Amino acid sequence: MQWSNLIRGAVATLSVMLSSASASQEVVTYKQLAADLYPGEGDTAVLLLHGTLAHNRMEIITTLSTLLSEDFGITVLAPNLSLNDTKRMGDAVQTSTKGYDRLLACDLDHTHTYMDGAKEVSLWVEYLSAKGFDNIVVSGHSRGGRQVSAYLAEYPRVQAVKAGVLIASGMSRDEQNQENYKKDSGIDLQPLLAKAATQSPDQFIDVPRFIYCDNPRVTAEAFIAEYAEDPVHSAPLNIAKVKDIPILAIGGTEDTAVSDLEGDFANIANQSNLTIEMIDGADHFFRDLYADDVASLIADVVEGL
Repeated sequence: MQWSNLIRGAVATLSVMLSSASASQEVVTYKQLAADLYPGEGDTAVLLLHGTLAHNRMEIITTLSTLLSEDFGITVLAPNLSLNDTKRMGDAVQTSTKGYDRLLACDLDHTHTYMDGAKEVSLWVEYLSAKGFDNIVVSGHSRGGRQVSAYLAEYPRVQAVKAGVLIASGMSRDEQNQENYKKDSGIDLQPLLAKAATQSPDQFIDVPRFIYCDNPRVTAEAFIAEYAEDPVHSAPLNIAKVKDIPILAIGGTEDTAVSDLEGDFANIANQSNLTIEMIDGADHFFRDLYADDVASLIADVVEGL
């Protein structure tokens, strides 16, 4: 989905990202990836994935992680999606000039694909399982939640994964994506996709925009993976395939990015393992006390395991 105005507003008005996370948090690395680990008690952990081209120290991620850790005693692992950029991986994430000084990772070579995020979720589940966490809740915000839903739908079920929580994560509509691309760039998307399909997957192509980034360095494979119609990009279509564990979808009534989360999930609203909770007054980032409501809902999921 293209939500440029929302993101521009967030970048302009807030420090959505923090230069450092909670004092009790530590950076952990696994297979060249990096994450923030917030301590808790017992053998339950929440994996919390950030949204589009962002990072694991944006406000909503650090706030929810700190609340779950300090108020509820729940271990939280907040991965930093690598986006195939070495400065977002491993120990380098601590000193990266790209990591936390801005919300959006536009100043990199875009070779990453949507499903790379699902793969990295699988690796972090592997990490948590190896550390002895027998009860894992996989969760994510916005695109991160959609990537978590793709992981749940497309990867073999790991016994330790007991529930999923999707925060402001709904449908990705091809028609809407095309309209947004034309509005943001002034150019039709379909001819660009057709041209990209004639290039080698690793060939950098000349396009005016990629997600939120103008004049990007992006490969044909990454561009096609982002914009070609694919049901795996939509949380409800993924969750329709997931019927063995509880799924909680959380939305905000004032969210202008995912403006009709209940409508997005309408076709599977009666699925027995799915619960939809709308937080009155919350926007896409659940700022202020609305984050407490989200944390409480996640804690309820953990308590019910």
